[in-house]
Amino acid sequence: MQDTIRTYFNESIQIQVAAADTLAQPIQHAAELMVSSLLEGHRIFSCGDGNSTFVAHHFTDLLLHGSRLERPPFPAITLGMNSTHPNQHECLSRQISALGQSGDLLIAFVSRHHSDRVHQAMEAALSREMTIVAVIGEEAPEITGLLGPTDIEVRIPSRHAARIVEQQLFFSQLLVDLIEERIFQGE
Repeated sequence: MQDTIRTYFNESIQIQVAAADTLAQPIQHAAELMVSSLLEGHRIFSCGDGNSTFVAHHFTDLLLHGSRLERPPFPAITLGMNSTHPNQHECLSRQISALGQSGDLLIAFVSRHHSDRVHQAMEAALSREMTIVAVIGEEAPEITGLLGPTDIEVRIPSRHAARIVEQQLFFSQLLVDLIEERIFQGE
């Protein structure tokens, strides 16, 4: 059992080190994009697949309630998947189609190779002229294929869904801390 515990810690540490070396620039760009969007009065939508849905909710909660600072809420919405409609696989994209506007952002947390709901939400965001930030693992070709030149890809160096979700949770906290720092402390 102790070997398993050590293996988990070592895997997580190795991914953190690799991510720190390769993802500082995309994370900085994502934070700057979110700051600009918020200062211009736009909204940030978030969604996720599987366990990454929790990360999307957590990210929105941090945007609404604050991370390190007591501050006004940022306009943030987590796209929900509680639809009882027969076409529930379209529930995320329909929310974007109904609420998304040009200049808004969609941050998509994806821990699997493919997610129909998130893919459709991204397509809807593109049709609404929204910018996308995709926080994904090493293998998500259908997600990366949707990203345009102004969109941002944060590719976590792992193929293991649990390790990807761990990093997504870390990045969601980091992004909100960076946003707060830039907007309220001018750094």
